[in-house]
Amino acid sequence: MPSVLHELQQAGESAEIWWDSSPLDFPRWRRKQLAEAPDDDTRSRWREQLDRFLCPATPERSLVRGVTTNPSLVAQSVLASPESWRNDIQELIRYQLTPGIESTFALVYEEALRRAAREMLPMWHATEGRFGWVSGQLDPRHMLDADLMLEQALRIARIAPNLMLKVPGTKQGYQVIRQLVARGISVNSTLSYTVPQFIACAEAVESGLAEARTRGIDTGRWRGVFTHMIGRFGANKDLRYEAAIRDIDISPSDLRWGELAVLKRIHRLIAQNGHPVKPLLSSLEVDDPGHGSTLSMHLEQSAGGAVAYTCKPQFIADVMRRESELPAFDSTAIGQEVPADVLEKLMWLPSFQRAYDPKGMRPEEFAHYGPFVSTYAEVCANTRKLIDFVAHQFQTAVSPARPLLLV
Repeated sequence: MPSVLHELQQAGESAEIWWDSSPLDFPRWRRKQLAEAPDDDTRSRWREQLDRFLCPATPERSLVRGVTTNPSLVAQSVLASPESWRNDIQELIRYQLTPGIESTFALVYEEALRRAAREMLPMWHATEGRFGWVSGQLDPRHMLDADLMLEQALRIARIAPNLMLKVPGTKQGYQVIRQLVARGISVNSTLSYTVPQFIACAEAVESGLAEARTRGIDTGRWRGVFTHMIGRFGANKDLRYEAAIRDIDISPSDLRWGELAVLKRIHRLIAQNGHPVKPLLSSLEVDDPGHGSTLSMHLEQSAGGAVAYTCKPQFIADVMRRESELPAFDSTAIGQEVPADVLEKLMWLPSFQRAYDPKGMRPEEFAHYGPFVSTYAEVCANTRKLIDFVAHQFQTAVSPARPLLLV
């Protein structure tokens, strides 16, 4: 029995499934998933599906086409295997002339990207750069400083040919995207929730590609994706607040339609204008059947589109457990309109208007938009966890261990 995600990919000629974690985390997650199967038949079916899920060494067999990661996911990966990383970090400390916490954190992060890229490199080579990409995100603490982001991006880009630079959707981030694309470096615009951000991304990419052509830079293996953090848009509390003070009844289904309305408009703009950027959906969610959907509106209402889906391990697990609830995908779903009454209701909400209208925000406003602010706080918090893990290695690197002054 093919998996739900396999059927989704079959529904759209250009659909892609990506893994939202390090590829090195997949074997451990796979073992855990199979161990939690409710019965032997289910375990056998899941094993067959997962055996064809992430296979970088045999690309023709692999469902997954690429990998996304970020400081939060790297932190989770490192902290899930502290013993295996502890010795590596101690070695990184020893082999620096003047070791510091920040410099060691940067080395740990780059090493995690190097390992992930090395795992996916056979797929990248076998498909001549079409698949096998690993998105490496820039330090979220620098997302308002174009110079620091560009400096880090150029350093990360040298790690492996299949690293795609993941740049935040800020005014400064789009400046960096233009400069990276002009150098022929593949990019992923992240922390993105709105049509105005997509417009800014497309303009930066097209300007960068034009400059690359002028400079004679080969872009034959260049790729660009726009990460629409779809589930985080509807989770924005501003929408519920704005509905409440206007006495508008907003259901979970309405919020899902709001997320999908932004995606459908972006997808339509790409089809109409030929923008060389592919939407990549992250923060995918399954739905409560009581809210009017069988499994996941994110999947069902985007089917048939030229869309990439980066799937968290937990999302994949949820879909696998509820696979019997899914009807056949409609390959025309991406082009279907949002119900008119729902869209009219949503247009009363300023936060939705700003996200849906191509001119709803100026670039300098992107970093102050509700979902951006909440995601930024989360990724910074997870970055601090990884920095603290590194700091702890400094404290235990001396004998006896003591609370060093951490600077």
